[in-house]
Amino acid sequence: MGTVIKIKRSETPNQIPGASALAVHELAMNVTDGKLFTKTSGGVVKEVGGAGAVNLQAVTNAGAVTSNDITLNGANLVFEGYQENAYETTLTVAEPTGDRVITFPDASGDVAMLGDSLAFSIVFGS
Repeated sequence: MGTVIKIKRSETPNQIPGASALAVHELAMNVTDGKLFTKTSGGVVKEVGGAGAVNLQAVTNAGAVTSNDITLNGANLVFEGYQENAYETTLTVAEPTGDRVITFPDASGDVAMLGDSLAFSIVFGS
């Protein structure tokens, strides 16, 4: 019978091992999250492998493009201006009662809201 090797592990969601819990280059995993971690020679715990170590900023900086849909489950799109301050524009969607599609025409222009009503119009200039 072979030897069983077990690395440090946790089943607590979102738990990352502390630097004091690992020796340099020792491995630990979070079984629930499916993530693997190690400690660098600089004493920093890093996630290794897998897409969990990638963030959207790194993907867009690399010029990545996708032809896949992006699904936000209960999340909003928040637009911060050039100045990080107390003001943002948030695009949110009410809980749908059916499949909905909003199509923007192949034209340039502004999207204009009609006050506080439920209707909106798209105004395209020349």
